[in-house]
Amino acid sequence: MALDILDAVAIELECVACGGRYEIPLRQVLVSRQMLHDGCPVPNQFTNECPPLYYSDLVESELILELERIWLLLEERAPHAGGRLILRKI
Repeated sequence: MALDILDAVAIELECVACGGRYEIPLRQVLVSRQMLHDGCPVPNQFTNECPPLYYSDLVESELILELERIWLLLEERAPHAGGRLILRKI
C-alpha cells in the first residue's frame, strides 16, 4: 500500500494561547491554499467544515508538490532494488 507523504508529513506548531502542540499535515496546507485560490469567502467562519486560513501560508504549494513528486518517484523505483520506501521513526 502506497504512503501518502502529504498526509504523513506535518508541520508542528505551538498554540500561542494554550501552549499545546498541533500537527498540520502538508495535505491540509494545500487544501487551505486551494480554498483561497478558489475564492472561499470566509474560511474561518465554518471551522468544522473549512481548514483555518492560517494554514495557507505555512509552506509554498510548489515545495509541497515537489516533495510529493519526488516521494512518488522514489516509491516507484524502490521495488527495482528489491525494497520499498518507508518513513523511519526517529
